[in-house]
Amino acid sequence: MPTPISRRTVLAASGGLAAAAAVGATTLSTAAAADPASANGYVDVQLVNITDLHGYLQPPADTDGGIITGAGGVKLQVGGVGYLATHLKRIQQGHANSILCSSGDNFSGWPYYVDAQNNEPTIEVLNALGLRFSSVGNHELDKSTDFLLHHMQDGHRYPYDEPFVDFVDSTGRRFHGADWKYYTGNVVHRDGNRLVAPAYNIEYVDAGHGRRIPIGFIHLTVEGCVEGPGFNCSYQPTLATTDLIAAANRSAAALKRKGVHALIVVMHEGGVAGSDYNSGTNPTGPAFDLAAVADPDIAAIVTGHWHCRFNMMVPGPDGVPRPVTEAGCYGQLITEVGLKLDPTTGRFVRELTTATNHPVTRDVPTDPQVQDIVDYWSAAADRLSATPIARQTGDLVRTPNPDGESTFGNFVADFIVWDAAQDGPRATAEFGFLPVLPPKGRSALTTDLPYAKGSGEDGVISYGAAWKSYGFDSPIVTVTMTGDAFHRGLEQQWQTQPDGTVKYAPVAVSRQVGYVYDVTKPVGQRVDPATVTIDGQPLDLARGYRVATNAYTVLAYDGYPAFTEYTDAVRHSLDHEGFVRYLRLRKVVSPPELGRATAANAHHAPAYTPPKRPGPHARPEPPGVRGPR
Repeated sequence: MPTPISRRTVLAASGGLAAAAAVGATTLSTAAAADPASANGYVDVQLVNITDLHGYLQPPADTDGGIITGAGGVKLQVGGVGYLATHLKRIQQGHANSILCSSGDNFSGWPYYVDAQNNEPTIEVLNALGLRFSSVGNHELDKSTDFLLHHMQDGHRYPYDEPFVDFVDSTGRRFHGADWKYYTGNVVHRDGNRLVAPAYNIEYVDAGHGRRIPIGFIHLTVEGCVEGPGFNCSYQPTLATTDLIAAANRSAAALKRKGVHALIVVMHEGGVAGSDYNSGTNPTGPAFDLAAVADPDIAAIVTGHWHCRFNMMVPGPDGVPRPVTEAGCYGQLITEVGLKLDPTTGRFVRELTTATNHPVTRDVPTDPQVQDIVDYWSAAADRLSATPIARQTGDLVRTPNPDGESTFGNFVADFIVWDAAQDGPRATAEFGFLPVLPPKGRSALTTDLPYAKGSGEDGVISYGAAWKSYGFDSPIVTVTMTGDAFHRGLEQQWQTQPDGTVKYAPVAVSRQVGYVYDVTKPVGQRVDPATVTIDGQPLDLARGYRVATNAYTVLAYDGYPAFTEYTDAVRHSLDHEGFVRYLRLRKVVSPPELGRATAANAHHAPAYTPPKRPGPHARPEPPGVRGPR
């Protein structure tokens, strides 16, 4: 029988630690957790958690998450799944009931070597690490639920990108998917409100003498991630999210009806609590809001999404603290939660819980099996990058002509219309557009595609060059937009700044569009709507047009307010994936004509310099939002 713990002693200890948790750090839920005798008779359960790997299989650069801060401001160099595997084995060694899980955003990675290979390398690595299950992160919805569940999870072929439907893994076999499952309790189909994946899973631990005790894992995904504003890549007009706290309590009640009373939340939503990776100060964020009120039988809450690092004990609604942790991102940390399970009641003894964030330092040998997988996929990415997919007859560059147009801008605007047409009549766009140099955010045109390569490969467009020239995994969408909204968006290419100067933010339009502008007129009156034509016909300001562009633009990232006025969105390809497909199927491409936008007189649009290539984060993050990714 478990050694009894004085309820009075526990409450006194938890009260003191609850106060400390609000301002500082502790890895003990109560003082009793530090007493080995208190654990006698209980079943040890070790929960091990990682989050937001994002396909960072190689160690991240110091400037890109490779350095974290510990107590006293000590800096540590961390990351790389070869090192992660070694640390995991050491942490899990000797624990019969060790469960490794993820809080989501495992894939949809920024690194080219995983992103360009369907993110399949990440799944093979996680299989090798022994991952048991994962919550659905917002970036795991970057393509579709079909891609997530049928290809990445179950290993079915992904026929959309023939011949790049799937890749050969490090064993020489076709990609077979995850050896584990995804879960979420609050992402639903708008049609019927059905969950896209199961809300929870049940794992069994060995209690000795042939007895197995169930543990219920409740899974949650950040609210709003598929609805639009604040998110971009995971925008899915056919999906919705529901309230986190209600979903957590709903799953808790369902599990308890099944006789499962030991509960843990694994959520792709988090918060911020200071800079020390293994403590916490001034906690704020949705994870802490949930921790304060969610079902008291939930013994631990492991989080993600914010790319933050903290380890805190937070009182639940019954006053007993429970750990709320986040393990950063890119393989920086491993969270270890030590739990005691009462074999009589089937509940966790929350007063005996401990939690630690372990840094994935690089002062250990890499695990040879996992590192071999990483090296295999890195080499495969290099070969893929050099693969020719099309030929070009001239330069596709971002350098503008005097009227502000560029061959590459116009080329991509035409591609966007083509991509929309691949999804049927409802998706077919009448025209398209693309911000070339938006007032805020990042340009999707990242590098040029010049004809001359300087290596005997003039005119050849390789997979890698195409992938890296345009896009940051923003989906292309077709929306209904009025002629008036489109016209006002064209006017917003010129925006008056606080200092009185006018900023020029050019927009490329597809071949169906023509207009004349006059920069001698006041801002907001430079494009006479009578000069705007669509397929040679005057623009009808009152009519709704089906228009294709990047979701990034209509979701208010770019800084053109008029372009956010839309209805009836239909989602298509992720930008650079669709672009590679377009080039491969066209085989030979030529620079498009210029002259879609023309100056009314000798006063042209101001010259601009194409933006420099962005850094390692290919996807822009929500503007004005602290932390979440």
